[in-house]
Amino acid sequence: MSHPMSPTSTISQASRSDELDGPYTILLVDDEKLVRMLAKRRLGALGHRMLEAEDGEEALLILRREPVDLVLSDWMMPNLDGLGLCDIMKADEHLRNIHFILMTALDKPKELAEGLRRGADDYLPKTASDQEIAARVTAGLRTRQLLLDLEKTNYLLSVKQAELEAELQSGADFVRSVLPPIGEVAPGVRLDWCFLPSLKLGGDLFQVCKWGSDLVGMMILDMSGHGIGSAFRAIALSNFFQEEYVRFRYQSVDPGRILSKLNALFPLSDQGEYFTIWLGVYQWSTGVLRYASAGHPDGILIRKGETGRTLGKKAWPIGFSSDETFETNEIAIQSGDRLYLFSDGIYEVMNAQHEIWGQKRLGQLLEGLDTCSMQRSLQTVVQQSQAWQQKMTFGDDVAVVGVEFETGHPGVFGESSPS
Repeated sequence: MSHPMSPTSTISQASRSDELDGPYTILLVDDEKLVRMLAKRRLGALGHRMLEAEDGEEALLILRREPVDLVLSDWMMPNLDGLGLCDIMKADEHLRNIHFILMTALDKPKELAEGLRRGADDYLPKTASDQEIAARVTAGLRTRQLLLDLEKTNYLLSVKQAELEAELQSGADFVRSVLPPIGEVAPGVRLDWCFLPSLKLGGDLFQVCKWGSDLVGMMILDMSGHGIGSAFRAIALSNFFQEEYVRFRYQSVDPGRILSKLNALFPLSDQGEYFTIWLGVYQWSTGVLRYASAGHPDGILIRKGETGRTLGKKAWPIGFSSDETFETNEIAIQSGDRLYLFSDGIYEVMNAQHEIWGQKRLGQLLEGLDTCSMQRSLQTVVQQSQAWQQKMTFGDDVAVVGVEFETGHPGVFGESSPS
């Protein structure tokens, strides 16, 4: 902000406002030097820095090199008049918030209304008293200060927003780093996936990995809430499905029994934290997939030439009910079968008519993609979901997992299995 000038006469010190942060810079624009000198003298007691221009063109040159808080401009001037200057300033994002007062000898309501309509913030008749000029200028500077405060607040908010988005991106990168590698998990079991964390970062996570010599464990979960806390709780939970933990903690590979143990370990917290989960265990030697779910969307099994099958059973999420029973179901897997697991963020999207895309449409789409590669199928699912809502971003995390089976390989693929 500019340096104060020594106050001069005609406006008393009592006219200065203690509410202003000042000093400010005022630009006087008039083609008559005498008028500028008089205005400068009349405003001098306010203690602000004064700049002068003899027309709108010179004023623009000053405005583009000097910080100015208020322009007091004559209406009628050669080259570029006051109204033209106002038009240019209000159309310029760097100048539009400078308070603009038109000084005019006109006393016609129609012309004055036109000036205000074109963007002038206020007007003053040239016959105005010293007290009225001081009051209007002080009020204008007060408005200018409010705009400056708002700009500062918006800037600080944008900085904080950028910091938050950077933290969320860092969290999303970390979540991605713990996801299983795409490719062959075990002989005849191939994994592919798409993971799109939302701007809010949620608690979606999945694991597909070998459990000993003859099993592949696969799970997808969705932690309640959003933010880094939910994401990190999901990461902590994912460790419960690594081979070492399964072997020594659950003492069982039955999906329903594992979910029951989790239900006892994680009751609904005082903060209302819970999670949904789908858990499957594929036995390579028998070709049987056993599965159970707790409040999570059903898996979808796609078999070429057949209608897709949903794999799941309605049950409360983990922690909702201490006496909930989680039932294990099973299905024989055939060569070429594909299992799709997903979070609800992929299908709970609405179009312009507020219709949800839904699981049924998702299943029908997957049935028609049985001849595409797994990667192409997953990409198509994401693209169709985006097309339904007509935007590229999702309001929730999106996880779509595809597991492709190729049976007919007798024997086992490791050395030991969980008990």
